[in-house]
Amino acid sequence: MLKVIKCTPVLAGILVISFAGSLSTLFSQTDTGDKLRYPLPGNYIARLSNGTLPKLPFPGGILTNTTSNSTRMKGKFVSELDIPTSLRHIIGKQILQSIPQVFSSKFKNPCWETKQSLRCLPYFYVAGMPKSGTTDLFSKINSHPDVVHSVKELHWWTRRRFNAGLSWYLNKQSRIVRLLDKKTADAARLVIGEGSASTLWDCNNYKTTKYSNADIFEVVQPNAKVIAIFRNPADRLYSGYKYFGRRKGDSRSPEKFHSYCLTAVNSLTKCLQTYGERQCVYRSESAALGGRIHVGLYNIFVRDWLNVFPHKNLYFLRTDEWMNCTIAFPKIVEFLELGEMSKKQIVSICNTRRMNTLTVAKQIGPMLPKTRALLNEFYRPYMEDLATVLQDPRYTWS
Repeated sequence: MLKVIKCTPVLAGILVISFAGSLSTLFSQTDTGDKLRYPLPGNYIARLSNGTLPKLPFPGGILTNTTSNSTRMKGKFVSELDIPTSLRHIIGKQILQSIPQVFSSKFKNPCWETKQSLRCLPYFYVAGMPKSGTTDLFSKINSHPDVVHSVKELHWWTRRRFNAGLSWYLNKQSRIVRLLDKKTADAARLVIGEGSASTLWDCNNYKTTKYSNADIFEVVQPNAKVIAIFRNPADRLYSGYKYFGRRKGDSRSPEKFHSYCLTAVNSLTKCLQTYGERQCVYRSESAALGGRIHVGLYNIFVRDWLNVFPHKNLYFLRTDEWMNCTIAFPKIVEFLELGEMSKKQIVSICNTRRMNTLTVAKQIGPMLPKTRALLNEFYRPYMEDLATVLQDPRYTWS
């Protein structure tokens, strides 16, 4: 189980000194034009120096009594739970009036019977982060004999549900429905997953920063298994820059990436100073405030999920950890409560070709040292906080 612990004043003080000092040194050694136009995110640093990053302004805990398994009722829909009106608007009437409070006990996968047919939601979600190994992770989980293959990135919870209805999403789970309808001996153990790498963090369509996807899942599917894989945020950003610019005729280079990062760091720093962390990583204009540099503020997303979602249903790991697949994969199988696998089966799955490694994009060359220094210093306090929250210093990628 994950535990949230406080950042001590001593650690916070060290963060303030080292962060400000090293950035000053950094920009005295870089090109003349490499100047930050805005001050550092002082509000964030100040809160760390107070001894802890405060609980985020969620209604965290409001739904604790109404959404637990003990108080949910069979035959009732989620709409009948005591949910704040503003959160109801974000979840949507169709979801609230269609999904039951309690799923069928006949199956391991979350399913329910309607007058027309059996309907199912995913059992697990590989929820993030983009360009961190989610495709390979999801593919290998799908290789487990208990897991029914599915489409990876539907982005329904974060994007498509505002245009495509619930039926569209449920129809994407039709493969497991067909298998469960056969009522075979092994049907009860089968599960299906979903691998949208936006589920952990993308809330741009909500028009508010009061709630995140964690609140929605805590209401609709609190027993969902949620997995997130994290990569050094500087490497993740560069990988995304190369990936989304790989179209023919789009000339990208380490030098252009450096210019992009200077603009992005300036824009996001100004936003952080003016509006605060959650407003900048969640509000709809965040894409314009530094592109996707905000996606690397992992600690904000992790804290939001830990605030409201059952810790036992969250599993976090790093990309470098996933590289040791034969060690990492059995732990994920155990977390998902899937059937035990032999060592031979695990090795066979782990030895399959790694998915979505972006060979073509690697040709533009490595990140410039000055760019890495810039990004490492920008992300440092957020990585330190993530390491504190998860009680694992490896999340600083130092």
